[in-house]
Amino acid sequence: MTGAFRKAVAAFFLMAAILIPVFSAAGQAKLPKSENLQVVPIEVVQVLEQPVNLGEAVLAKTDYGYVLKCSISNNLGTAIIGLDYVLLVIDPNNPKQAILSGSEEFKLQGHAMKNLVSKTPLVLNVSQGYRLILIPRRVFDPDSIWEVQNAVDALQAFASGDYSVTPKATRVTNLVDTPVGAKVIY
Repeated sequence: MTGAFRKAVAAFFLMAAILIPVFSAAGQAKLPKSENLQVVPIEVVQVLEQPVNLGEAVLAKTDYGYVLKCSISNNLGTAIIGLDYVLLVIDPNNPKQAILSGSEEFKLQGHAMKNLVSKTPLVLNVSQGYRLILIPRRVFDPDSIWEVQNAVDALQAFASGDYSVTPKATRVTNLVDTPVGAKVIY
């Protein structure tokens, strides 16, 4: 190899080493590391035995904290009147995990879908790199309650990558939200 050829090859590799990182990062948005994020995506653990499916879940920042926004669909022929959920917040720089629970009251007709925005904001300090995972713990309709057994254990197993632990839901009669004067036939 001649000296000129070696210099040309070295110059080519030097330019490639400089330009590849520049062009690969050109379309990426830089997020601040220490500031709170405006929208935080949430992973949702689906519970197949429950009559609802949650999707497109995010925490959106408001003046009072973060509110849960998601799409919810009802697989029942009757209306859903609310749900309870558990939210796991994982900080990548700290081994501690926060577990929050919330409750939402709404009315969703049978076989319908809607966008749900929580009414109660969650006070969180979430920054880039945090992982949020949500599981619906209880789903209510006027006649029944579907409750996930050991929801926190299933949530932590999902977070650790153990997908063999599937959440199981149990259906029980809703004696709290039944209409007054309703006839119960045994």
